[in-house]
Amino acid sequence: MLRHPASRSARCLISASRPVLRSPNLPRPTTNPRSLLTPRSLRSAHSSQFQPFVPPSPASLGRARPARHYPRTSRWVRRLLYTSAALGTLYLVDVNLYASSLTRSLRTFGLGLLVAIDYKLNFRASPLCGGTIADLHRRSAERLFDLLRSNGGLYLKIGQAIAMQSAIMPPEFQKMFARMFDDAPQNDWEDVERVIREDFGKSPEEVFGVSFRGEEGKGVMEKVARASASVAQVHWARLPDGREVAIKVQKREIAQQVGWDLWAFKVMMKTYTYWFDLPMYSLVPYISSRLLLECDFEVEATNAQQMTALIAAEPRLRGRVYIPTVYPELSTKRVMTAEWIEGVRLWDKPAITSPWR
Repeated sequence: MLRHPASRSARCLISASRPVLRSPNLPRPTTNPRSLLTPRSLRSAHSSQFQPFVPPSPASLGRARPARHYPRTSRWVRRLLYTSAALGTLYLVDVNLYASSLTRSLRTFGLGLLVAIDYKLNFRASPLCGGTIADLHRRSAERLFDLLRSNGGLYLKIGQAIAMQSAIMPPEFQKMFARMFDDAPQNDWEDVERVIREDFGKSPEEVFGVSFRGEEGKGVMEKVARASASVAQVHWARLPDGREVAIKVQKREIAQQVGWDLWAFKVMMKTYTYWFDLPMYSLVPYISSRLLLECDFEVEATNAQQMTALIAAEPRLRGRVYIPTVYPELSTKRVMTAEWIEGVRLWDKPAITSPWR
């Protein structure tokens, strides 16, 4: 429906003459309202009124604090302290949680690299560093021997394996590695007792029925090992029933070191295979599996029992070869108890070839 133009003009006049209601608390704007919506005005808005923010003058500000300048020496001292703290923490973690496995592996890599470079430079008719090929073999054998003895554990076992096959090696290596069969350092009694407790859940006194205070009706056991090898040591004991036994206890750190040692062994053999074009890495799987089996005394006990049965079934060996009796009820993966038999060392040629007494 169309409206008359005069009526529309009349409504506009009425609206213009109507008063506008405002809040008594709000001030009357003095500027254009749209200017208050700009970002600059919004940032300086107050709760009671809208006013632009006036920054303070530079003269009213306090004096700036001068920047601290560290001398170059102090900077290097701080870096040295941080590095020493980090290395010290890493060393403590390696010693207490990993039985020095990381330290032993780094020592292996360093000496292995040194020996490899020495052979690369001097294994020739005219060595770069002077001397002869025999001198090169001698110092390399000394370095390798010291490494195996200082690392201990499976490294000693590897060194003994090398010594048993030393006939294919230079004379300098044969002479040095003949000392590899000497007794290895033995662990303290606290470590031995801890291994027995971890495997049996009981103390040595409860497991073997012994007493260290001389109680009547109890057996006895020596806390000092009669012999110490690469991965275990042997303690003599007499059980309450009078049986003399050899208690072979694995060194506690072996379980923590075996994984790292085999890994370092694989890395070095792989490196030597690549540098010298020798098939050394092909022996790694067999050697690694044999070393792992030697760390499981239950396998050794089973082999002894099987060998006893095989010898008893062979007339040519029956009565001539004797296998010590193993006591499975007193044996675990890290502890093996067997019959005590007096004997001589396998590499003691004079004692073996002398008349039997």
